[in-house]
Amino acid sequence: MKADRILQLVFRTKKQIMETIVKNGLGFKPIQANLGVEILNLDPNKTLSSSEITELNGLIDRYHIVFLKSKKPIEKEAQVTLTKQLGEPWLYDSIPGQYKDYPEIFKVTNQKGNGFVNAGQAWHSDGSVYNKRMHLSLFSIDKIPVDGASTYFSSLNDAFKRLPDNMKQRLSNLQGDFGKMYRPHPVVWQHPITDIPLLHISEGFKARFTDITSGEPLSIAESKTIQKFLNNHMWKEDSYYEHKWAIGDLVIADNYAVAHLAKPSYSNTLRVLHRTATKGLRRSKKD
Repeated sequence: MKADRILQLVFRTKKQIMETIVKNGLGFKPIQANLGVEILNLDPNKTLSSSEITELNGLIDRYHIVFLKSKKPIEKEAQVTLTKQLGEPWLYDSIPGQYKDYPEIFKVTNQKGNGFVNAGQAWHSDGSVYNKRMHLSLFSIDKIPVDGASTYFSSLNDAFKRLPDNMKQRLSNLQGDFGKMYRPHPVVWQHPITDIPLLHISEGFKARFTDITSGEPLSIAESKTIQKFLNNHMWKEDSYYEHKWAIGDLVIADNYAVAHLAKPSYSNTLRVLHRTATKGLRRSKKD
């Protein structure tokens, strides 16, 4: 039996039979064909070697989301260390309610006074509205409410491929403007590392679209129609994956290629998520 094909099994999807794979000593299970992989033998609470970081980066480029598990809660120091191994970290020291000793950690909660409240409850990629967007986001859960905690993830390459041909052509010639404090960006762009086409959507912002060829803005009514279409498109059946959080989970998401959404909690018990992120590449060399 070949080392890279050990056990065939069904894993978190109705459509595909996935396999446990061992490659260069790293064991992992794909979650969907092109979105998500769980690494079986890396403890996120331990500092990874340079070869393990290389393997990890390769899996991020291939599957866009990587899931790691620890038998104990993710330590703040360990999450920050891993973030620094993967890139230059973003800092959040100027945001109220964050950890003074860990400016790299963005604390998201469902209760006032415990961090940034109820962030990310619409389809988005972290930092997507900035020209120099975030590349990787690393998430861990610190407190889980009694009704559980979930985050939805969706492939932006798959979202583009699922578009009707006429919409692919139309959207590829549009630029989205999300307000005065944000830099406009193309609705369809290429992954700066892998060159795959990506549908760029930010559901939580009201967008005004412009025709790139003519430079003319679309009417407000047409912009609303396009954004409504895109929002509905992201909720197509079986087009996204729901991750149900457990203490000890650490999730790494490629913000270039993946959108995510926090499922609201209707419990009055505390939910706390820790996010760290790496700085990404500029969209345009002119900026």
